[in-house]
Amino acid sequence: MGQVPTTPTPTDIVTPGETPAAETPVAGTPAPTASVCAPLSSLTSLTGNLMTWLQTAPITGANSGGFKEPGGTELAAFEGAFRTLLTEGPTAQVVQDLAGMGYGVSTFRNDTGGGWLVVREQGLLSRGGGTFIINMFPARNLWLEAPHADSDEGTLRQTSTQLVTLGARALLITGSNRCAVTTASPCSGTTSVCGTKGLRISDAAHYGNNFFTAAHRALRDTYPDAIAASIHGMDAGDGPEAAVVSDGTSALRPDSLSNRLRDALNTHLVGTKKAFSCNSADDSGKHRALCGTSNVQGRIDNGAGDACFTEAAAATDRFIHLEQSATLRGTGASSKAVIQALADTVPCTLTGSGLGCQAVVAAQDCP
Repeated sequence: MGQVPTTPTPTDIVTPGETPAAETPVAGTPAPTASVCAPLSSLTSLTGNLMTWLQTAPITGANSGGFKEPGGTELAAFEGAFRTLLTEGPTAQVVQDLAGMGYGVSTFRNDTGGGWLVVREQGLLSRGGGTFIINMFPARNLWLEAPHADSDEGTLRQTSTQLVTLGARALLITGSNRCAVTTASPCSGTTSVCGTKGLRISDAAHYGNNFFTAAHRALRDTYPDAIAASIHGMDAGDGPEAAVVSDGTSALRPDSLSNRLRDALNTHLVGTKKAFSCNSADDSGKHRALCGTSNVQGRIDNGAGDACFTEAAAATDRFIHLEQSATLRGTGASSKAVIQALADTVPCTLTGSGLGCQAVVAAQDCP
């Protein structure tokens, strides 16, 4: 891996706690080693509780106008730079390329161990582009996505916890509320969540011209066999569902990954409500139709001809769409059931540490 720029930059110190709070930047740099950590020596170093810190990820609000669509050339450049970051690490050139698009690259040393790369917007002119975290010591061939991290309450905290606990490869966090702008998305699908019928271009799950989807494409190209889990929330109301799982299609597939996750959830859930699958002929319910078939990232993974306009005809078992009741997105026993079910469904095949995994990497931290 090449050397990274040596220009000093501020370092954030994060204090663990239930309520995230901004901290005063303090300078700090990790010492280089002859390992995966070596190329990180000149990057900004963040330290603290990663799960808490991620809950402060910048997300522009509803009706704020805080989403600016990147051009096609810039999106291609970002996808290429992010792919290079995944395959070669934070070389001087890739850090420079990302900086030219408004993104900084930092390391994060979690207070429970581990090594992470953080790619986040920098400067005063946020475009609602998102925050992306890469695990340098993953345990599972899985990455997590929070496209509605603020509007689906609890999913930002939930995916942050899942990232660290499961030892997932990465986490993609939207940078804008799905209702941040009023411009309609041309993609197929509909919702009334923004108060009017239809999708908007600030909705990362239902529009592809954003850095969120570019990062997803780079991850898919780099890890073709990995599973991407898109984590959502639903208003369960008086329906029988605690969760609705799908593979991004509504095809009936008895052996689908989504059915296996449903079964694992039902093993660990408490209470009377259960998980349902869009890919099982035996499941029905009030919210059974929430199958994520218009999710752009799911369409990409399932090989749709045009991810904006066309639903996928078949599933690859590389994408999971999870809709959850407020109870599952909370902090009680049922929320823990989701983490355990994901752990049961996606095995420990890599060398890092995670729930139920035996880490074989000698050092799970960067000094």
